[in-house]
Amino acid sequence: MKCAIYRRVSTDEQAEKGFSLENQLLRLQAFAESQGWEVIADYMDDGYSGKNMNRPQIKRMLHDLKLNKFDIVLVYRLDRFTRSVKDLNDLLEVFKENEVDFKSATESIDTSTATGRMILNMMVSTAQWERETISERVKDVVRKKKDLGLISTGYPPYGYTMNDGVISQVPHEVEIVKFIFEKAKIYGFQKISKLLNEQGLVTRNGTKWLISTASRIAHNPFYSGEMRYKRDGETSTVPINVEGYEPVITKEEHKEVLKAIKKRNRNQTRAKSNEVYPFSGIVLCPECGHPMKGTRVSSRGYYYKYYRCDRASDHFCNGKLIRCEKLDKAFAEYIHDAFQIDRIEIKEETNTKDIQREIKRCKSKIERLKDLYVDGDISKKKYKNDVGELNEKIYDLEQKLLSAENKISHDHIRENLKRLSEFWGLIDDNTKMESIRGVFDTITVEIQGNDVVITDHTLL
Repeated sequence: MKCAIYRRVSTDEQAEKGFSLENQLLRLQAFAESQGWEVIADYMDDGYSGKNMNRPQIKRMLHDLKLNKFDIVLVYRLDRFTRSVKDLNDLLEVFKENEVDFKSATESIDTSTATGRMILNMMVSTAQWERETISERVKDVVRKKKDLGLISTGYPPYGYTMNDGVISQVPHEVEIVKFIFEKAKIYGFQKISKLLNEQGLVTRNGTKWLISTASRIAHNPFYSGEMRYKRDGETSTVPINVEGYEPVITKEEHKEVLKAIKKRNRNQTRAKSNEVYPFSGIVLCPECGHPMKGTRVSSRGYYYKYYRCDRASDHFCNGKLIRCEKLDKAFAEYIHDAFQIDRIEIKEETNTKDIQREIKRCKSKIERLKDLYVDGDISKKKYKNDVGELNEKIYDLEQKLLSAENKISHDHIRENLKRLSEFWGLIDDNTKMESIRGVFDTITVEIQGNDVVITDHTLL
């Protein structure tokens, strides 16, 4: 009998309890050997929860199951397979339709009888109930602690440490927190993170300061004596009630900082509201390959529009800025050269309707084979072989259909881009942005001296 094994682990804790993927593999192989089964497939979901079916390997297993690649699925324990009663019943129904058996190496499970299926459902129901009960208890404990102003985890914010329920400040971290609050009155978080990194200061994890990290600290009411949490969809704050706690700044000082941040953000939004960057998020940085975004740079009282690497704001890339006008010109030249009519490959359109009809015929044949097998007119072996071949053919046809549809779409895109190249200099930035975002996934550029040159692209 051809056997497929499925194994899963969601956390390091489960690995420590003997559920490691390696342990599961050894036990499943030994069990299959003891039964005389041939293991022909191994499906492994590492780091995925069993509460739902959003797991890549279990999806691949179900695809192969429908192609009749194996006769039985073996798991180490039922909760390695699923913790949901609904998912279990759906899976067993698929197994039954494809005449594939299911077996646990450590539990007595028989899905061939009504009693066995009932016991199996009870086992999964118990596992699901335990998971949901534990989750509810944890949420209740967290909610009660927050209502009382207590810290619900052992990890207080940056600047503090917790030992035996007593919180205390970390002096060198508190100094950095004070620096952030002081500078937030006059500078944006990009400037603040840059200043911290230039001084060689690092976060608690030893990494560079990011804009988002500095922003979270400046907005966190914990530093002024309150703890923020969500309840019933609404954000609330409660006074912190933990032994040893001392605020870094007063509530009044924190309000002043937040007021300055809000005013600065409002002014920046107003200044940028009419600015459009057609290639933002699509053109790739020639230095590191990450997307570039539009930005304004002031010089001697004038503002200039550029594209800057998305990682430059967090000081992870030193790539050069690209002037918007230069990229616009380079793109006009590129689409004119790349999409001239004599360079457009007009592909012969595959008749998608014929493919769809053939898929429908294959599915009808599978239904007829089911009827013949139920009536006893064909053997189980012939049924499984013929259905497996038809499912393989359906899969190949579906891939061919997808390829044909993409081919037709790309030819249509090329024709549209040719027309776009003729009118590029006459349309506004909003129209350019809509045209680019509707066609391109990425655009690759190089800086050659003072010029910007587009070297490649990918379509959506």
